[in-house]
Amino acid sequence: MLFNLIISPLEIIIENLFSVFHYNIQLDIICSIFFISFAVTMMCLPFYYRADKIRKEEEEKFSELKPYVDKIKKNFKGDEQFFMLQTLYRQHNYNPVMALRNTFSLLLQIPFFIAAYHFFSHLDILNGYSWGPIQDFSRPDSLFVFNGLNINVLPVLMTVVNIISCEVYLSSNTLKARIQPYSFALIFLILLYDSPSGLVLYWTFNNFFYLLKNLFMESKPKIFISLLVILTTLAYLFGNQLNFEYSKILIRQIGNISLIYFCIFIIYLIIKKICNLINNNVKVFKISSKDSLTDIFFLCCFGIILLQSVIIPVKLLTSDLTVFTLELDNTSNIIKIVLENISRFLGLYLFWGIIVWYLIKKEFRVYCLTIIISLFLFSLFNYLNFDSHLGFLDFDLVFADQVAFKNAFENIYAQMSNLLIFFIIFSITIFLFKKFTKKTFVYIFLTILLSEIIVSTIYLNEFVKGLNYIDNINKSNSKFLKDSTNIELSKTGKNVIIIFLDRFSGGFLPMIIDEKPELKKIYSGFTFYPNTVSFYGTTILGYPPCVGGYEYTPYALDKDERKFSDKWLEASLMLLTLFKNNNYISTVLDPVGISDPNVCFYENGDFTNIYTSRNINYIKMDGKYSGKLQIDESYGDKALNQILKKLYMYTFFYIAPKIIKTSLYDKGDYLLATNMHGPEKDLINSYASLAYLANITNLNSTKNTFTLINNELPHVMCFLQYPNYEYSQNVTNNGINKFDDEATFKAYHSSMASILLVGKYLDFLKKSEVYDNTRIIIISDHGNNYINLPHYSKFQNKYVNPFNPLFMVKDFNQNGEMNIDNSFMTNADVPFFSTKDLIENAINPFTGKKISIDEKSNGANVYMNYNYWNASQFKSNKVILDDFPKIKHVNKDIFDSSNWNQIKYNRSE
Repeated sequence: MLFNLIISPLEIIIENLFSVFHYNIQLDIICSIFFISFAVTMMCLPFYYRADKIRKEEEEKFSELKPYVDKIKKNFKGDEQFFMLQTLYRQHNYNPVMALRNTFSLLLQIPFFIAAYHFFSHLDILNGYSWGPIQDFSRPDSLFVFNGLNINVLPVLMTVVNIISCEVYLSSNTLKARIQPYSFALIFLILLYDSPSGLVLYWTFNNFFYLLKNLFMESKPKIFISLLVILTTLAYLFGNQLNFEYSKILIRQIGNISLIYFCIFIIYLIIKKICNLINNNVKVFKISSKDSLTDIFFLCCFGIILLQSVIIPVKLLTSDLTVFTLELDNTSNIIKIVLENISRFLGLYLFWGIIVWYLIKKEFRVYCLTIIISLFLFSLFNYLNFDSHLGFLDFDLVFADQVAFKNAFENIYAQMSNLLIFFIIFSITIFLFKKFTKKTFVYIFLTILLSEIIVSTIYLNEFVKGLNYIDNINKSNSKFLKDSTNIELSKTGKNVIIIFLDRFSGGFLPMIIDEKPELKKIYSGFTFYPNTVSFYGTTILGYPPCVGGYEYTPYALDKDERKFSDKWLEASLMLLTLFKNNNYISTVLDPVGISDPNVCFYENGDFTNIYTSRNINYIKMDGKYSGKLQIDESYGDKALNQILKKLYMYTFFYIAPKIIKTSLYDKGDYLLATNMHGPEKDLINSYASLAYLANITNLNSTKNTFTLINNELPHVMCFLQYPNYEYSQNVTNNGINKFDDEATFKAYHSSMASILLVGKYLDFLKKSEVYDNTRIIIISDHGNNYINLPHYSKFQNKYVNPFNPLFMVKDFNQNGEMNIDNSFMTNADVPFFSTKDLIENAINPFTGKKISIDEKSNGANVYMNYNYWNASQFKSNKVILDDFPKIKHVNKDIFDSSNWNQIKYNRSE
């Protein structure tokens, strides 16, 4: 709690700065640390300035009283001396405790030090990072070795700078007064001596800027300007003479910073001279500050705390509690996120807010409060007018519809209009301050606060109800999950297995086989159909045809007058129900929708009833075997902390002016530098689900079986350990990049891992003597629009890749090396191949229509607008396609651009 109150807000600021400098501006790590230190120093400069003023006021007051104090101590003893001193202090409004204010400027550094220590100690990017003679910035520098002992130079350099800074800061004091800051310098030396070099370097820069600050604050222009001129001159003259490239960069940056400080100081001196010529009583506008304004300040603090820590995050979590619970494993973690979020905002606005408020001079508080009130009211306005048409927001708080996002926040007219609102609010606030008393503002903000409390209560009530409902479902599901944990296969009957690999691009398979030719033998009996097209570029409309056939293409779904969620559910159940009705044991693993927030078919999170009510076995494999991958025990905490920080930053994004929303959003990273790269949890769960299929396979069934296995490993796009493409928390070898971009390379890794893991399961089936009596279909819902294959043309990468799914079939008793068939196929052929020669006159159990592939005889209509969909629109709407959808008709060879032709779509036909 104390960490969240005091340190966390500062740590996130440091993390935001690192993200801006390193990831956005793309400075190297050393320069990023350098500029972070500079930015933090500049941010604290007003507080240091005010703290130094307080220190000087105390010193002057004590110097005034010192002769009297000495005289009393000389002439009086015991209680008499005590009461005489107390009387003296009371008469001059002085308290000895005020002497502690001398060290406030130094004490202010401690929370920043702890925040920096925690951030840089957990910054994974420092692992193995070298610069000059320092080999690893995640470890002590150990630049020299003496008698077997490692001598760390950076902490010593940091301490030297610190001592010089203290000498400048306390030059007017006695040696006794210097003991405390020198003690601090020694403590920091001890604490940081064996700390990571990155952290020590940050604190060395911090002390250097603190030294410049002291020269600046202590009004020693000659020393200050001389030092800046010397540093700037040396940096620009000799920076390029160094042999080591990073040294050149660092020296030049020191010159840049020195020049910046020089300009700041000159401007400061000019402004100071101008201000001395102007009457101190002249003000921009006259506002009475006789009344205490602290109560209004606190009302504003509590109002913004309720808005950012309760209303916005609870509203978001409640909007899709099922998905957040699935991703965070349990409802306890959801509650933990809310409570920790509240504590961080309490720390930011109350703890640090109080410090800032009481550092502000009383005569300036009314002006600061005017700005605070305007910002608070502006935040409320932005909250109430937040664009609700931004499309789907996934678990990582990333908006799927980037076009809607840009239209909402990157429109210059919308940005200027939003800023105009702020200036209107600011003007009204000034007017009210001039015309009304403080009590008027108190009543206004009490009313606002009461309204926020009512809204918070409503949201929290819905939130708690949702959590209780999910807990009840989980309890009722637990027994069922224990009773059906096996894939049922038969050694004597017929087995049909469909393995669905989300977003596996068919174009990867030839490259995978070239790298691992042994797979031809492992996938014996399989036929690969490279000339396969999907009807859509994402899962929401790409999956239904895979398991439902041609009755569930986007066009068929669009013409069906029922709710889309009903149609989607029907498609996902079609094959499972059909085989069940024909006396097969039907089993589904990780149905699409349980871990995918884009799904629409389930309601209220009750997954099991969908299958148990139809006598279909349901297995939740996702996440069950993840622990067997020997994952770091801290992984769960890291994932939880990531969504917590994202949610924290999301609230700022929510209420921010439109002109900075895009920068705060940061392509979904929210200016966070320690993201776990989102997909890592999905990688672990999906990888383990495929790796341990054999562990849950039972070979003793006496009946025919049908099994639908769903997996998202190719969708994740993450690096694995080369050459076996195995999961590792610390991947040290990616292999040779055969591609032009990293995204394609990552997709290749996860696709290769999928093929290798499925291959291991095939080996298991062979050894278990059920391979020959098993028909196996491996399919994906679509290709991958994020990749560029080197053997594809520009047209093929743009138009074919997103719609070219993997399609492989092994029929009963087929063997021999993998075969390639270039016949024109679609992934809606899967139901026909699944039932062929097994179920006579197979018909859809929901519609009564025959399952066939006749519809593709004239080609397929591909819906091209896959990048601009909104999952939430499908949950109740009947209409699937846009009013003017972009549709291309393709036939025969999908790799030939002449076979892709634009067509018009008429919904009424």
